[in-house]
Amino acid sequence: MKNYNVSTISPLLANAKTALIVVPVISVDSIGAALALALGLKKKGIDARVYSPQKTDNNYSKLSGLELISDTFTGGDLVITLSYPLDQIDQVSYNDDGGKLNLVVKTKSTGPTVATDQIVINNQSGSADVGFMLGDESVLGENSQIVNKGNWILVSPINVTKPWAKATIIDPDAPFSEIFTFLLPMLGLELDADSGKDLLIGLRVATQSFSVNVSPESFEAGAICLRATQPEMTQAPQSVPQNVTPIEKVESAPANPGTFSPSTPPTA
Repeated sequence: MKNYNVSTISPLLANAKTALIVVPVISVDSIGAALALALGLKKKGIDARVYSPQKTDNNYSKLSGLELISDTFTGGDLVITLSYPLDQIDQVSYNDDGGKLNLVVKTKSTGPTVATDQIVINNQSGSADVGFMLGDESVLGENSQIVNKGNWILVSPINVTKPWAKATIIDPDAPFSEIFTFLLPMLGLELDADSGKDLLIGLRVATQSFSVNVSPESFEAGAICLRATQPEMTQAPQSVPQNVTPIEKVESAPANPGTFSPSTPPTA
């Protein structure tokens, strides 16, 4: 069991409401790890999204949470969220008031008055409350400046030092999927069937089905992920499980809504 130092990461997550996970270089391993992290954060009530400049293809189709990935980053969008019943909104428009922009939301006569606490303004030019960078940000080009604002955590299999990182996890002996298999529980994030499947797929691809670049911890991580994908036990704890899914069948198990499950294993 690997034991990473998360003493500087946990405080960054303690009060976070939003998280951005950036994958500069796409691979089944890095995307699987990013999605597992995003799913774990969302289960904890943190609004998480994944940004990668490259599009995924069919090699990634068995991963859960693909809808959380965006291949575009807009640094200057202003998003105004209105917590109000959509069926009570009659029209949305804007006008120019002496050089000032007015957004006009016209509600139906039968609808309640819009309260101030129902309006949420999100300036996306700023970073999320916490950010995870999975690798070297420099390959993002002009978008690499994203790390200049906010609280960023660097996770990398390459031993580097980044001045912008508030916290760093470096493990040169492990792929991203192995790192996050151990890291998620240390951060108090749940490893469930979907996140376990994502990490297991990433591990299998990164290690060519546990045949290259493996360590005892690689097999331990695989066991942890496989265990997370198993159906909940209905028997008493001391009984022998009768419905354990073999590792080669996990990826072809029915996916949750928004995911896919082709029958052939992904390739890097």
